Formats: sequence, C-alpha cells, structure tokens
Amino acid sequence: MPKFDRPSATNIGTPVYHRRRRHWMDDRDLMEELAAAVYKLGGPYDYYDKGVYAFREKIKLFRTTGYENNQQVFYFGSWIRERLAELSRKNGSYDLRIHAISFPVNLDETITQMEHRIEEVYPAVIPDSYYEALFPDNQVRTFARERTQVLHNGDLVAYLSSLVSKEQISLRTNSASIMDLIHICEFKLSNQNLNVRKKYVVGETDLWVPSLSLGVEIRNSWELNDEIPLLRTLSDTNFRLQARHLVVVVPDDMNDETFKLLRKIEKRKVFENLSILRVGVLGDYISKIKEIEGK
Repeated sequence: MPKFDRPSATNIGTPVYHRRRRHWMDDRDLMEELAAAVYKLGGPYDYYDKGVYAFREKIKLFRTTGYENNQQVFYFGSWIRERLAELSRKNGSYDLRIHAISFPVNLDETITQMEHRIEEVYPAVIPDSYYEALFPDNQVRTFARERTQVLHNGDLVAYLSSLVSKEQISLRTNSASIMDLIHICEFKLSNQNLNVRKKYVVGETDLWVPSLSLGVEIRNSWELNDEIPLLRTLSDTNFRLQARHLVVVVPDDMNDETFKLLRKIEKRKVFENLSILRVGVLGDYISKIKEIEGK
C-alpha cells in the first residue's frame, strides 16, 4: 500500500468541551480548566488583576450554587469560547496554560450582554408556560429550551417535530445514534461542497466521497471484538475503491479510554491512509484532506 499523508486526531483535535456546548458539564469542565490556569503560580494571569479577581469570584459562586443550577453558566461559557476562538485566530492555536484571556472587571454586565446577543439571534418565540407544561423537570426544560434555540431558532413546534422524526427513524433502524452520526457527517461534508454517496453494503465504508477518494466509517461504540469486522471493512474499501483516505468517525462523547483503544489501530499503522477522529473535528480533517488533494 502506498504511503499517504493523513491528518491525525492528535494534531487537529481540541478537548470536546472547548467546542460548542452540548451539556452543562461542558461549561463546567471548560471553566474549571481555565480556573486551574488562573490559580497556577507563575502562570499567565496576574493574581491581583481586578478582572482575574472577578473571574475567581464567579467560579466560587458557580461551585457553591452548582453549575447545573445557574443560568449564567451557559452565557459565560459562550463568552469564554468566543475568547478562545479569538486566541486561535490570532495564534493559530492556544494553550490555556500559556495564553491568557482578558477578563472584564464587571463580569455580570458582560454575561448579560452575551445573553442579549444570543436572544437576539435565537428569539424566544414560545412562552415559558409552554415549556413548563411540556417539560416539568427543570433540567430537562432548560435543555429543551437551549436545543430549540440552537437548532430551530426558538421554534418549539419544529423541535418537537424533529424529535418525532428521529423516533420514527429509530423504529426502522438498529441504532438511531448511528444514523445521527451519519447525518452529522453528511452535513459537514456537504458544507465543504462535496458529493457524498451512502454505501450501506457489506465490505465498504458507510460513506464514500469520490472527489477525495475518501471512505468514512461511522462507529458509535467500540468493543475489542469489533476490530476484525472493522479491519475487514477498511481493507475491502481500500481494495475495491482504491481509497486514498480512510477515516473512522466516533461521537464526541465517547469516553477517552474507549477512544484510545480504538486509536491503537491507527497507531499500529495497519492502514497508512487511516485516521480515527471524533466527529467534532471532522470538518478540520476534511479541510486538510482537500489541501492534500489540491481541491
């Protein structure tokens, strides 16, 4: 097999919780990592800076009240991710232990401004009473409101309709989560103006991108006895389609230990053209493949 350049999860990945929030724990983990850098002796932050003091006090409050019970957590997390995006654009990448974020003295005002910005983009068109009636549990209600805003611009009817559609799919397939991952991958590929073919045949990857000679295999779980079938699929795709690139895509929330076990296949270099990635960095991977192929 000829040797190919291939992007690796280690050089294009960032921690899951640095990317767009999927759960309140993503905000908690991000803020706690940032707090560790703020408190570090000899780190990039001035302990006596007023903005740094405001950040420390805010983290104390979140720890006291609980991250999951404080509405400010979502908006503050969004503000932090904007600052991280700025660091990434400025430096090409960032390390929270080295690169400092400038905290405003009045964090409450900053968080309020972020809340207003988000509400302007995703207007709350549904009265709170509707959410309270449909979702009596406070945590479920908060999650539903966020998903409605992020995915459907505040249209609760559209959100509920999408849930019913997914339920229908789950009744027709073995695994709804696999279908969700396939749809996400298709979306990321279509965003890069790539034609995608769904294979769904024995011995070939789930998706095939002809212009890049790229096979995309989706896995939402991993056990040791899954290795032989996966290797067979990748090998057959290489042989039948003359793939230049292969990628195995897993969920962002796959635990680190399982992900490391799966990535051992890549590190063993069973296939020189194979990358194993979380779905959150698939867009970056595709960009790098396009560069390699000169597309």
